[in-house]
Amino acid sequence: MLGSYKKTIEAYCEQAGIEVPIGFDRHSACRYAAIDLESSPPKLVATTWSNVQDAVHYLVNLAAGRKTRMLDFLKRRELTFNGKNRLVPGEPF
Repeated sequence: MLGSYKKTIEAYCEQAGIEVPIGFDRHSACRYAAIDLESSPPKLVATTWSNVQDAVHYLVNLAAGRKTRMLDFLKRRELTFNGKNRLVPGEPF
């Protein structure tokens, strides 16, 4: 599945009207992706993460105070940040 995250994420973004930044092509895509909901239109964050700890670090340090949607492209679930150190599985997408 690792090889197909990039195409899967891009297809999801195209279907949902989410802008994909130019920088998304610079690195291989991983399982966890964030959408900046405060951009107009909503914009995919160029970096993706392979583990929950790195995704949480992004939410705590770089996206603090911003409305952000975190998605797990392996399990096809939205994740909700518990405000501390966990991402809680939510609705499928």
